[in-house]
Formats: sequence, C-alpha cells, structure tokens
Amino acid sequence: MATACRFIFAVAVCRVYTQPAPDEPGCELEEGCTASFLQTTRSLKASVAEKCGHLTNGIGDPTTFFNNNCKYHSRQEDCMRPIQDVMAEHEIDGYCYFNATAMYISYVPDDVSFVEAAAAAILSLRATSSSPGETYRGESTGPEAVYNFEGKAIYTHIDVSHYVYDDLYAYSLGFLQGQGIDVRLMDNSSAWEALSREKCDEIQAMYNFTRDDMILNEVLDMNMPILAMSYCAANIELPSFLQVPYVTEKSNYTSKLDCSPITRREFARHHYMKCLLGYRNSAMDMAYLVSRACLLDDGTSNLKIGHLSECPYAPPLA
Repeated sequence: MATACRFIFAVAVCRVYTQPAPDEPGCELEEGCTASFLQTTRSLKASVAEKCGHLTNGIGDPTTFFNNNCKYHSRQEDCMRPIQDVMAEHEIDGYCYFNATAMYISYVPDDVSFVEAAAAAILSLRATSSSPGETYRGESTGPEAVYNFEGKAIYTHIDVSHYVYDDLYAYSLGFLQGQGIDVRLMDNSSAWEALSREKCDEIQAMYNFTRDDMILNEVLDMNMPILAMSYCAANIELPSFLQVPYVTEKSNYTSKLDCSPITRREFARHHYMKCLLGYRNSAMDMAYLVSRACLLDDGTSNLKIGHLSECPYAPPLA
C-alpha cells in the first residue's frame, strides 16, 4: 500500500491509496506516514512552507512601498497571470504560493484563531503607524474627518492614518459591526471561513470580475492608489511622501481638490483577490475589519464610524 498526502487549507490530511493519485506527490516525510498525526501535520506544514514563494532580492520593491514585490519574486511570471488560473494549477494556499508579493501577504502555516489574529493585526498596524513621525495617542484623539463616499457623508476620527483606508474599505464591504456580520462566529473558524466564502460569492455576483480583472500584479499595484483615493474621499491632503507617480498616476491624484475618490468596486476587487488566494485569507481580512470598527447610530440620519471601545464587540488587545 502506497500513501499519499495532500495539504488543504493548512490542515494536513493523509490518505491511503493502492497507488498514489496521479496528481498527488508521494508523502514527503522521511519516515512515511507512520508517524503520529501531530508529527505528520508538523512535517507537512514544513514541507508546504518550503514550497512558498519568496523574494529573490531579500527585501522586495521599495518603489512600490513594498505593496507589489512581483518584480523581485520567485513567482514573478505567475504574478502576470489571472489568479484563478494560477490557483487552479496548485493545491496550496495562495498566501503561501505568493508569499511576500506584498507586505500584507504573508503565509502563516499554523492554524489561526481569527479573534487573536485580528487583535494582533490591530496592534501591529497601530505600532508601525502609516506616516513618518506618526504616533497613536488613543481612541478618538485623531482629527475628525468626513468621507464623501458615493453620495453619503460618513463621519469618523482618523486616530492613525491607515484608518483613512480601512474605515471605508470595511464600510464598502459591509464588514463593520452594525452591518449585519455576526461577530460571534469568529470563535468558530469553520463557520467564519464559510461566512467569508458567502461574502466572496456575493462580491463576485455583484461585480462579475473577469480573469483580466484579477491579474495579481495589477491588483497589487492598485493598493497605494486606493489609499490616495481614500484620502480624496476624506478631503484630506495626501502626505507628501506618497505624492509620487507610482501612487498619483493610477489614482488621478493632483490635490485634495483635484482627485478621484475611491469606489466600492475597487475596494471589492482588492478583497476578492484575497478570496481567490484562499478563504482563510479573506476570512482573516474580514475578522480584522469587523474587529476594529463599527457603524454607530447617533440618533440622527448621519453615518458615523466608531472604533474599538465605541463598538459592541471589542477585540482582546490587552
């Protein structure tokens, strides 16, 4: 009896066949699959991690603010193809295959707690901030801002500059608390991933993204322009260090008075990229977004986005 192993969504599963399936590699464990399930799982995770993509220059591409490292990546050619086609050829997590193609695409081989990972992401972004010299000083300590987003005025506080992007990103996807997401499902990883899959299907049903829409290199190249267009929607001047052609040309940004605001479709395409790279990854994105902010009812017709302790659910940041 020959044994074959397949890695599916970071969970190792051994199957027994009379012969290895033609599309499955033989088990790569030195001692075969006779080891304990835990040992098997660890060995297979290490084996898959070795197959992950990597940077060929060790650092990535600073000209894109490390938001598109395809130029210096081991999967450079596949970056230029539709994500759907690439993933159909490889039974591996997309964040592994395209690991480090952007600073936020980083493969984690172990099973994750969405609650804990979302909290860690919030703290990490708070610590690193987004602009030179910026320091997080606490909730609602940043300047007030009003997003003009597709005909609606949305009020918020910009406590850290990445809020400019993430507030509207979450709102546009319906991933704020108060927009119908059951946050309790985060405690059940399978249920949370299933919800993410439903949301991904809804996005595709609404926007019908083509294969040409989902070429990884092009989607990654839009992340910084999305930030610029979010600044435009907030009527806040784009920081001077970001006013470079890589950012301003694709975003049509000249000044806060002469710019193109972000659209739901562009936000949706960014998230749908993560759907195509694996529902665990889109589920993590959704967990982060819903954990950090909520849509508040202030008793008026105004829309307001609150953060953390202002919301019904507060992530475990301590």
